[in-house]
Amino acid sequence: SIYFFILIGFIAKKLFSELNEKSFVIISVYFLQPFLTLWGLTLKPIDFNAIKAPIIYLVIIFISLIFTYLLSKTLSYKDRSIATITALVGNTGNLGIPLSLALWGDVGAFWATILNLINVLFVYSIGAFFYAGKFNIQIAKKVFKIPIIWTALIAIFINYSKFNITPLNQMLQMGAYSSMVIQLIIFGIYTANIKIKTIPIKLSIIVSFEKFIIIPIIGYMVLKFLNIDDTLAKIILLEVSVPIAVNNVNLAALFDNQPEVVAWLIILSSILFIPYFIVIY
Repeated sequence: SIYFFILIGFIAKKLFSELNEKSFVIISVYFLQPFLTLWGLTLKPIDFNAIKAPIIYLVIIFISLIFTYLLSKTLSYKDRSIATITALVGNTGNLGIPLSLALWGDVGAFWATILNLINVLFVYSIGAFFYAGKFNIQIAKKVFKIPIIWTALIAIFINYSKFNITPLNQMLQMGAYSSMVIQLIIFGIYTANIKIKTIPIKLSIIVSFEKFIIIPIIGYMVLKFLNIDDTLAKIILLEVSVPIAVNNVNLAALFDNQPEVVAWLIILSSILFIPYFIVIY
């Protein structure tokens, strides 16, 4: 079903080239994804004692960020931000949660959901600055206008205060499902814009190397050093290794930073993840 909606976006762009893909991105980021955030973070009580996994996850990501930033220096200016941030933002939601559920049951799903929240906050805060390609007041204003960050904080407050929003559940669910569908369609639209002849080979190699070599090795070393429970360690290692998230396309489009190239990198990482997953797990 996931690939079906991606195919709809691909066919729509091929048949109607006048489609304005950035309009879809704006609707998704500013209007529908807040529904997904509110719905997802108010479904079940959040265990605020369970903060060790997100902290470890962020430690791995920030250490990896140092290496991805250094590797990006070997690329042209326009590719540097993509090489720095893209591999760090994995598909912890659509892929990470169901895989963790399949491998480790409810325990896996619980930890994967917590890690997905941190991943979303990371990509729409720090990740947004990198996709913008610079740090200044104007960019900061644009980043902080993205409602997902504030919606997540509101959702956490609602969850913690046990405020009853049951009458809104159906509306939130409709918005959340709409957000998932339009996100996949957006990915399909940008996939249709990919031109094989212009695929950046060097960038593709570097991002793939970061995604499946650098980040997993750093993750493994951090987890070994901290002597984490074996099951939790495997869950965290999986979550930092899943393919690149489709959300990357949103930010690349919002900041006019080669969304078609990012779409290609998502496809490539999804293909490479299959043999990686078979070998590792």
